[in-house]
Amino acid sequence: MMNAAFDGIIALDEHGVVRSISAEAASLFGYAPGDVVGRDFGMLTPEANQRHRDYLRRGTPSIRRQIEGLREDGSVFPIELVVSEVACDGERLFIALIRDLSSRRRFEQGVQELQANRLELIENMATGLAHELKQPLTAIGAYLNFARRHLNEKDLSIEKVEEMLDNADAQVFRVAEIMDNLRQFIARGETSKAPQNLNAVIRTACEFTDALAKEHHVQTAIDLEASPDTVVINKVQIQQVVVNLKRNAVEAMQNCERREMRVSTRLIEGNLIRADVTDTGPGLPEEIKDRLFEQFTTTKPHGLGVGLSISRSIIEAHNGKIWAEPNPGGGTIFSFVLPLEGR
Repeated sequence: MMNAAFDGIIALDEHGVVRSISAEAASLFGYAPGDVVGRDFGMLTPEANQRHRDYLRRGTPSIRRQIEGLREDGSVFPIELVVSEVACDGERLFIALIRDLSSRRRFEQGVQELQANRLELIENMATGLAHELKQPLTAIGAYLNFARRHLNEKDLSIEKVEEMLDNADAQVFRVAEIMDNLRQFIARGETSKAPQNLNAVIRTACEFTDALAKEHHVQTAIDLEASPDTVVINKVQIQQVVVNLKRNAVEAMQNCERREMRVSTRLIEGNLIRADVTDTGPGLPEEIKDRLFEQFTTTKPHGLGVGLSISRSIIEAHNGKIWAEPNPGGGTIFSFVLPLEGR
């Protein structure tokens, strides 16, 4: 019966000497049964042996507890121990039930690490939420102010006001999509992806930042010619990346005389599509080039330093890569690549 038991079983006498041990218990500690019988219980778990002696002296019944076992090679491992007293032919015997907790501890540690990683991601997303919502909320305010000014003009253009209100409504919908993505991630640990035409996704993202570019007198050229361009992505997240890159480009050129931006796509290596956002700004400072995509790295006086970090996380979660390099004509080129669907 002892040898067939799933848990390890050890029989001790009242002096703490091992009278018998199951094969499972001996294996847990790295011994053969014959190496343990007749020896002191302390060779397997010193802490339990001392407590066992205390219990014998005081007559206190044993309780379930988690302690460390000592293997033959000197390594320790977590065990759960329950000792019960039995009477056998007028002799006091103690039956120790032992369970190896190593697998459970590894599982618990893995769960804790997963929870910690997920909480860290959620924290980072919450930190970045202020950054991601700033642009659409700013755009909503700009469109509404523009519509209000037109309403006060003598030469009222109803069509223009309707266009501004439609643009504001689109930005409200975008805010809702960003929040929905965050809710999905918190609830399920992931966000949904589907086949999308990257050129169309980028074109929509460019429309989101048109008002900002015009406000800063930035001339924008769109060259989305890559074909095929179908990728499996979360549309809202990739739009966030493009908006981040375009907004950074616009802000980088605020004090430049030449303010030109180009957004383009092309195929590379046969199975990847590359998107570039090129500006004519001052370029990247040498001291932050290597840390550009790290969290809280920024060149802006009032920047949070999370936009590029979030962008990198999004692109890498889509099995892509993002980087920055100098623009030969002056300025910076921010690029990312994504795998084409089925390639």
